[in-house]
Amino acid sequence: MLNLARYRTAQSIHPPILSHPGIADLVDVTVPKQWSRILTGRSFICVWAVAVCIGSFEMVRYQMRPASASAVVAQQWPASLDLVRSSTCPTLVVSLHPQCPCSRATVHELAQLMSRSQGRLTAYALFVKPANAPADWLDGDLMQSAKAVPNVTVLVDEGGRDAAALGAMTSGQVIVYGVKGQIQFNGGITDGRGHEGDNPGLAAILAIVRDGKSPVAATPVYGCPLGTCSVAAHNEK
Repeated sequence: MLNLARYRTAQSIHPPILSHPGIADLVDVTVPKQWSRILTGRSFICVWAVAVCIGSFEMVRYQMRPASASAVVAQQWPASLDLVRSSTCPTLVVSLHPQCPCSRATVHELAQLMSRSQGRLTAYALFVKPANAPADWLDGDLMQSAKAVPNVTVLVDEGGRDAAALGAMTSGQVIVYGVKGQIQFNGGITDGRGHEGDNPGLAAILAIVRDGKSPVAATPVYGCPLGTCSVAAHNEK
């Protein structure tokens, strides 16, 4: 009896501690949730940053990726061309697709080239028109820009016959022939898709105009393939 009384007295003085969540337990539960939100936000930022970097890299790679080189370029002035080759200075022919945005830089560089050549270069700009092209195929700022360049004769290449005779495959491809009809240069006059500014192609043609020859006879071309820019794509605009 005495022991039982002591036990009851002790129990009344020191009541049993019930198990329930305290502040420490609440901290342990909420902290992981806070970190989860933080990590989720940071993960989204990281994924976004990686996507931006990949997109930027792909854009730069596309801008700096040249078109496929022409398999066969006429080494002598083709007799079938509806153009008159100069017998006193080099003759330049650039083939263009009127809907190619990359070729705006080519026309810009052509203007610089003609200005710096000071009348010592004959130039033709051929705008390729497919046989089944719609009526507005040649409409747009590219052809108007080319017509504004002094001393450049702008012509429509019906069916791409002249471009085919030259062996031109890409919009912006420039071919220069000497006074005897021999090829002196084949390539582009930009250093990337849509890039303006001095470049090896421009320097090579200026050397031909100035010295009659150039150590650089070919450069990459950056533009749309002349044979694959479809009429259907134009009609969807």
